[in-house]
Amino acid sequence: MGNRAIPSPGEIVCHSVDHFRAAFSVITELTPDRLPVVRTAPGATDYAGVQFLWDMAVLARSESNQYIEVVLDCGDNPATVFGALRTGWTRIAYNGPEPLRKKISSLVARQGGSMITLNEGPVLDLFHSNHPKTDCASWIRDVQACLGDSC
Repeated sequence: MGNRAIPSPGEIVCHSVDHFRAAFSVITELTPDRLPVVRTAPGATDYAGVQFLWDMAVLARSESNQYIEVVLDCGDNPATVFGALRTGWTRIAYNGPEPLRKKISSLVARQGGSMITLNEGPVLDLFHSNHPKTDCASWIRDVQACLGDSC
């Protein structure tokens, strides 16, 4: 048996507080072997703002009995990263140009945070979901089955 890369546990893209609640609730209930990344929607920092996204995640997290970190997707806007650090975000995704990404990664690390690479595995985007909790549960079960090589 050769070396194989361990597949990503996937990402759940949340657009609203109900999406965060659903993701946190299902992760807590199912306790998957590897936790999926719970993240904000691409571009959400531009139309909703860093503070609003923080408040949504904190509100949803306060209703969960398990602490689950959320990744803030800052897109390619470096100013958003600075606002994120001031707000308290510690897991940040930034996909700007490589030289700037290195500088921002260093800044984030100095602030005690970490840079996260997105879209490395299966992604569940809850944007069109009418039943986010059901969709999260089904998706997590499917991804966990694939992680166990039964897909």
